[in-house]
Amino acid sequence: MAPTHLSTATSTFAGRPAALSPRQPRSWAPGSRAGSRGGCVRCERCLIANTKGGGHAFIGLHLAKRLLADGHQVTIMNDGDEGKLTGKAPFSEYAALKQAGAEIAWSDPTDPSTYPSGDFDVVYDNNGKTLDACKPLIDTFKGRCSHHVFVSSVGAYEANSVEPMHVEGDARKASAGHVEVEGYLKSQGVPYTIFHPLYIYGPYTAKDCEQWFIDRVVRDRTVPLPAPGIQLTSLTHVEDVASMLATVPGNANAVGQEYNVCSDRCITFEGIVGAVAEALGKEAKVVTYDPKALGLKKGEGFPFRTVHFFASSDKAKRELGWAPSHDFMKDVKDLCDAYVSSGRQSQDVDFSLDDKILTASA
Repeated sequence: MAPTHLSTATSTFAGRPAALSPRQPRSWAPGSRAGSRGGCVRCERCLIANTKGGGHAFIGLHLAKRLLADGHQVTIMNDGDEGKLTGKAPFSEYAALKQAGAEIAWSDPTDPSTYPSGDFDVVYDNNGKTLDACKPLIDTFKGRCSHHVFVSSVGAYEANSVEPMHVEGDARKASAGHVEVEGYLKSQGVPYTIFHPLYIYGPYTAKDCEQWFIDRVVRDRTVPLPAPGIQLTSLTHVEDVASMLATVPGNANAVGQEYNVCSDRCITFEGIVGAVAEALGKEAKVVTYDPKALGLKKGEGFPFRTVHFFASSDKAKRELGWAPSHDFMKDVKDLCDAYVSSGRQSQDVDFSLDDKILTASA
């Protein structure tokens, strides 16, 4: 089903029922493309500093899987308390990851004394959002690794209502913590690459994405959307995020570059509702509302930004040889099936804010 664009404030959607040998730190050769999809020239030792929560938490898991499959050595250095985190996704999958050959270390990325021992060729920072959180990792491995990768965010771009599609080089928010980290990396002469993801979906997520929409459609509830409901956004599968980040090892051409990490397709808010309804065999009703008129604060009542929010991944396609293998419209049936199989449709969900929005919009 194609993304749905509707102009009415109230709309209806009808749906249908190994052990690897150690290596010395790498010296870079211009034009080297070991990380391209043509195959690895050599094994790289990769360290992934991974966050303990939020929408980026499962990037570490999927990136580790991809790097292992590409023949690299992988150590995940995860922030947080192992005892509190290993019982839930994505960290509950670390045991299987360890069996596949990865090393798992629980530590504090802001405290170098807790870092795993050994040397690494590539360091991924998928943990910090501020300079205080990221500086220790940068300083510790400066001059000791051949590539420092920072997972930043498309959200740090300045919003542009005239040309909403973000491309690399667009103005960044000076107040954003991510931007301060980016500036520090560049000032230190570190061989960096910066990636900017958007909304990510896929298995073992620690943060809702499409689930917000499924919560409502599966229970036959009216779905409240910020008006006009045809705002464009980008939903990207975590495996596509991982595959782009995994092009870095051995790839000197990526040094000093920034890349948006996103699907090459966009979808409207109403389109997401329509896709979910079709996958569930449901009929979904949408009501649009004005968040400002209702006095809603940022992040209240809706999981996404209420304006157009999407980006171009053309640079990564052109320079990294990357291409997405997923499409939300093709994945949505599996996502809905996984939701139902988890039993979540029987769990209690607080719809009190929905009810206030719907009442005020009546």
